[in-house]
Amino acid sequence: MLQANKALDFSTKAFFMAMVILFILMQVAFHPSYLQFFPLFHEFSWIHHIHGALMVSWMVMLIIQPYLIIKNNFKTHRLIGKISYFTAPLVFISMILITKLNYLKMVDVMPFKDAAAWQSLNIITPFNFLLFYSLAIIYKKDIFKHKRYMIGTAFTILGAISSRLLIIIFGPSLKFNAFFISEYFGISIVLLLLLNDLIKKVNPIPFSIVAFFLGINIISIHARNTEVWQSIVRFIADSFF
Repeated sequence: MLQANKALDFSTKAFFMAMVILFILMQVAFHPSYLQFFPLFHEFSWIHHIHGALMVSWMVMLIIQPYLIIKNNFKTHRLIGKISYFTAPLVFISMILITKLNYLKMVDVMPFKDAAAWQSLNIITPFNFLLFYSLAIIYKKDIFKHKRYMIGTAFTILGAISSRLLIIIFGPSLKFNAFFISEYFGISIVLLLLLNDLIKKVNPIPFSIVAFFLGINIISIHARNTEVWQSIVRFIADSFF
């Protein structure tokens, strides 16, 4: 039991540190495209601001929650968990709204085929976030599964951060490759976490599910120029956008 508690403590601390680093990188990644325009924020809509605030709040929660576990403050941890019942749906809705805004902006300045191809980066992600969060809540009394599915929600944010960092470092010439690299980077980490669970002979299903649905997102990016994907985007756009 003592060894299990030490292992839990170590993995929780590791996740806490990873989220702190990711939060710092988020500020760096979004500085050129958003933060540098503070406080005027010309040409940005209320959707941008609400989406940004909600994503930051989610990252802050991913930092606070493991910290509370480390400090054995389970009461506050559960309270924030209940608050997430309200914030998580708002995060999902904001993802959908920013995807819609992005699509409508693009379709005005480029051919539909190109605009639809770019949406391969956006359409799947909100549903992955909702799925991982829902599974985390369903298994909230199973710490092992709950933690892994909450970690999964972080990977729906990682791509947006890492792709922008790559563009900052290597320049805009990297273009779409930045998003490919970011998505493969994210799923590689999940696969390593899955491998770690397999080596320790613990339940591999949570990280398998996370990896599977992140893989679907990657497949959609590869399929962005196919008739099937173009038809999916056209249906979504005509029905909901």
